[in-house]
Amino acid sequence: MDIREAKALEIAARLRLSFDGKAWNVPSQTGSGTYQVILSPNEATCTCDDYTLRRGQCKHILAVRIVLERDCGGSAPAIDTDIIPVKKTYKQNWPAYNEAQTTEKHRLQVLLADLCGDIEQPPRPVGTPGRKPVSLADQLFAVCFKVYCTLSSRRFNCDLEDATAAGHLSRLVHPNKVNAFLEDAALTPYLKALVVRSSLPLKAVETEFAVDSSGFSTSKFVRWFDQKYGTVRIEHD
Repeated sequence: MDIREAKALEIAARLRLSFDGKAWNVPSQTGSGTYQVILSPNEATCTCDDYTLRRGQCKHILAVRIVLERDCGGSAPAIDTDIIPVKKTYKQNWPAYNEAQTTEKHRLQVLLADLCGDIEQPPRPVGTPGRKPVSLADQLFAVCFKVYCTLSSRRFNCDLEDATAAGHLSRLVHPNKVNAFLEDAALTPYLKALVVRSSLPLKAVETEFAVDSSGFSTSKFVRWFDQKYGTVRIEHD
C-alpha cells in the first residue's frame, strides 16, 4: 500500500463524503475546504493539486471509490490492507544529545580556535604606518563565530568578550571590524582552506560522504494562477 492508498482509507473512514448530483465533495484532511471528484465511465477527475499535476488517481478519488463500494455496491481499487506503511523512527540517546547541545558553544570555540591557530600570518610590509592590524587567525575566528551565533553585531559583542577572556582571541575585536572582515574578499581562500582542514579527520571514517545539507535545496518552486479554478497553484520540482 502506498501513502495515497493509506490516506484514502483514512478519509473514507473518518470524513463525510457527499454527492451533489454531479460531483463528490471530499473534505480536505489539512484544511476546511473540499475537493470535487467527478467519476465518469472513462475517467475520474479531482480539483486537488495532486491530480492537476499528476493526472492520476489521487487520495480523494480513491476515497470516493472506497465509499461507493462500501455504501453503494460500487467497485473500489484493490488495496492490500495488510501492508501499512510505517514511518521509520530512530532512538535518541538523550544524555549524549543534551550534553552536546548544552556544551556546543564552548566546544565550538575551542575547536575553531585550534583550527585557526595554525594559520600563518602574512608578513606586514616594512614601514606600513598605523596600528598593528588584527591577526589573520583572529579575523577568521571572529567571522566564523559571528555566522555561527546568528546575532546582530551589537549582541555579538558579548561573545567576542567571552572568547577573548577564554583566550580564543589574542585581543578584543570590535564588532564593526568583524563586519568589515566579512566583506573582505581576501579571506575567501583562507575560509575555503578551513573547510578542507576541518574535514580531514573524516578521512579515517569515510572516503565518500555527504555533508549536512538540510539548509540546501535543488528544488524549483513554480507558482501560477489557475484561470479555470480561480486559485493559485504551486508546483515543486
